[in-house]
Amino acid sequence: MTSALLIGLIEEGCKIFAVIGLARRHRHTAEMDGLLLGGAVGMGFAALESTGYAFTVFLMSQGAIGASIAETVVRGLLAPFGHGVWTAILGAVLFRASAPNDFRFSGPVILAYLFVALLHGLWDGLPRFLYIIIPPGIPISVIPVTLSLIGLIALVILYRQAMRQKTTEPVPANTW
Repeated sequence: MTSALLIGLIEEGCKIFAVIGLARRHRHTAEMDGLLLGGAVGMGFAALESTGYAFTVFLMSQGAIGASIAETVVRGLLAPFGHGVWTAILGAVLFRASAPNDFRFSGPVILAYLFVALLHGLWDGLPRFLYIIIPPGIPISVIPVTLSLIGLIALVILYRQAMRQKTTEPVPANTW
């Protein structure tokens, strides 16, 4: 479990630095910009990671392409609820806390980072022992579903805040 939490800290840190790298030359005044850019970076990371998992499954199955495709489909279905959500949350909080041309790692940003890293670590590290069966008999682990709901609730709250900010503040010229 400790290594899963460490992986969460490392991967979430790398992804938010990718967001910063992409946004560093642009004015970042809107929380929504961080949410959308974070979501895009998270999904890009998930796609890259899924490619590695699919290739590993392909090799371990001694070339069974069906196993690789199944791994890709499962990860494709789960990815939006993991990496995409986590980096969108952190990106939104970072952009909200930052000045237009300066990123600030304030208390809320550090807490958001620890929150998404914890979700990530729990996703990777908790055992999958409790399942629900959905028609037509597909078992789904309760752990990722629960963590997905927690992440989605946090993302919806941030999305609503970003929409309120967008409707109450004038948009500065040439932000992107």
